[in-house]
Amino acid sequence: MLSMITNKAKQVNYWAMPSIRKQKLSLKEKQTMANEIIAKVCIRYGVSNEGIRGKKRVGMLIMARHMSMYLIRTRAKLTLKSIGDLFGRDHTTVINAIKSIKDQSDVYYSINEDIQNFNNIL
Repeated sequence: MLSMITNKAKQVNYWAMPSIRKQKLSLKEKQTMANEIIAKVCIRYGVSNEGIRGKKRVGMLIMARHMSMYLIRTRAKLTLKSIGDLFGRDHTTVINAIKSIKDQSDVYYSINEDIQNFNNIL
């Protein structure tokens, strides 16, 4: 009888604490989510999918690329290497992109607003 009460208590705690029931995504699901993020960022910033993954270093492409890397890391939880592979970049470039977005979001309201908007639609 005591074990049944303990199991019920665990179930209640599990559902009462959202941090415990984080959804675990498979690698394929994470990659699908990453591609969806890239597509939405491309639409928002008016750049092409090829452009965001390409080598050009033009203002809006850089911003879109950095935002994509940041959102993929925070939302899809892909590894730095996997994110770098998506964009044909090294993991250190991904680290710098994420840091850049974090730093800019502290200074520029529009960047912070973009992050919030993406979080709402993803």
